[in-house]
Amino acid sequence: MEIPKNFKDEIWDYCRLNDITNIDDFTFKCLQRGFTVHKFGSTPAPTKEKIVEKIVEVEKIVEKEVFVSDKKSDKKLTDKIEKLQNETLDLKEKIKELEKQLQEEKNKKKIDLYGE
Repeated sequence: MEIPKNFKDEIWDYCRLNDITNIDDFTFKCLQRGFTVHKFGSTPAPTKEKIVEKIVEVEKIVEKEVFVSDKKSDKKLTDKIEKLQNETLDLKEKIKELEKQLQEEKNKKKIDLYGE
């Protein structure tokens, strides 16, 4: 059997680029693969595998944060909150008084500066 010159040149070029030394053996293997693909098809027929469905139970752990209130501790907290609110009001009043005193002292200094 004769191989056309242009096809033979392509095989030689491929073998030279890929460092294949036994060109005749390579050509025979290519011919054999090609014939096998032609004879049986490009991919083997799919085998029928039996599909088995499995039910797998998975344990799921869910963590929840639960606030447990104690009436005694709630009462203590409300008492502390009320105490802090009262202290805040007292401090606000003291600040107002101090600002008032500061303003009065500034007014006195203005009067003294101008000699009035």
